Amino acid sequence: MNGDVPSHAELWEAINQSRMDIAELKGMVSMHFRDGEHHYPPCKAAANIQKTMLSAVGAAVFALLAAVGALVMELVRR
Repeated sequence: MNGDVPSHAELWEAINQSRMDIAELKGMVSMHFRDGEHHYPPCKAAANIQKTMLSAVGAAVFALLAAVGALVMELVRR
């Protein structure tokens, strides 16, 4: 009858597993990127996180430049 709806126990287990995964990731990131402690070469997971963060920053900078460009073009057109 409720085959598609997870039970409360299944939801609780999934939430606890997610919390443990996030805590593990937080510990790994803080260990690898803590000031004064540089691990070279960084582990693959930490390097991938760093690349993802840098890609996100780059995309945000490009979006900001595009917004400023559109604003300038709108002001010039008037």
